[in-house]
Amino acid sequence: MPQKKIDFIIKAQNGKNVLRRYKGSDAVVNVPDGVEKIGDFVFADDIEPNETIKKIVVPDSVKEISCDAFSYCEALEEIRFPNGMEKFDINFGHCPAVAQVTVPDSVTQAGNLCSSKALKKINVGPNIVAVHFSVFQKGKKMQAMKPKAVADILLANPAYELLDGFVVNKIHKTLLFRLNFDKAQVRVPKGIATIAPNAFYDFYRHTALAKDMAPLEKVVIPASVKKISRLAFMNCSDLKEVVYEGLSKNLQVDPWAFFMCAGFHKDGREITCKDKPKAKPKKLTNLKLERIGIIHRKIKAGGFPTLEKLRRACSDGLGVDFGSATINRDIEFLRTRFYAPLEYDYFEKGYYYSQEFSLRFD
Repeated sequence: MPQKKIDFIIKAQNGKNVLRRYKGSDAVVNVPDGVEKIGDFVFADDIEPNETIKKIVVPDSVKEISCDAFSYCEALEEIRFPNGMEKFDINFGHCPAVAQVTVPDSVTQAGNLCSSKALKKINVGPNIVAVHFSVFQKGKKMQAMKPKAVADILLANPAYELLDGFVVNKIHKTLLFRLNFDKAQVRVPKGIATIAPNAFYDFYRHTALAKDMAPLEKVVIPASVKKISRLAFMNCSDLKEVVYEGLSKNLQVDPWAFFMCAGFHKDGREITCKDKPKAKPKKLTNLKLERIGIIHRKIKAGGFPTLEKLRRACSDGLGVDFGSATINRDIEFLRTRFYAPLEYDYFEKGYYYSQEFSLRFD
């Protein structure tokens, strides 16, 4: 029997019809056509898990599904996803009965592909050109999705291949991420046109996977590459040299491609090209420790200070106009030299300490 409209709480939010809550008790739930987004914990929550829903059918009007939309649906076995959705980043860690998932062919960005041990098979489409790796804290240790497990899922589809230690999308000529973590110097395979978001993202640094990694220091990029995407090299704080074998005019670099790379401006202006010589190494200023102290105190005070707020605090406090790239390097210095448990909250868009931390000059 079809669900009554009263079973669904739908609210307008940022110009979209968002499903906020399902209150029915049916085993098969058909989300109403016209819903454009499904929010978090719609069908259950961690206090009242749903034990009746076995199947959820999502209409093609839905273009966005939140990460925890299906969490705590303990009897859920099957989900029919909509055609047309482009981002698939869904946590199945609290869906113990979901054994198989089929990701629509329309999806171009994927995350949380290994979020559940119960998942036996994940079928992916051929158009994924960006992979997001979840990082989370478990006990006192940081954990992350294992890239080898994600690679196994993608490589089951012939659209993807493992090439010189990199997982690539053959159809879109896109480098998705790397598996050659034992190498400090790597070369991007010839024929690649785009380096995807997170392709070299060093999210493993503070996780248990770090012990098997060599710090990435040098990357050689062939002239076939025309684009380096946003956050492609995020958090590669040991990276010292990037060589592009083509002309600088032929390479499009996102303004945030090298975000949180201690040796680079975030827009990668230090990339060595055929027509641009290698940049001279930078010298630390004698105000570095003073900036570190200001940054530390601002973050410790709470409130998730943004990069711009930290930059202004340093500039105002020391009477010198510092750039964002300088503050980025200071943040990385806090992490790598002082081992600060410093994290970035994407919801709050600011920094925080994940556990108690002090410096000698508190």
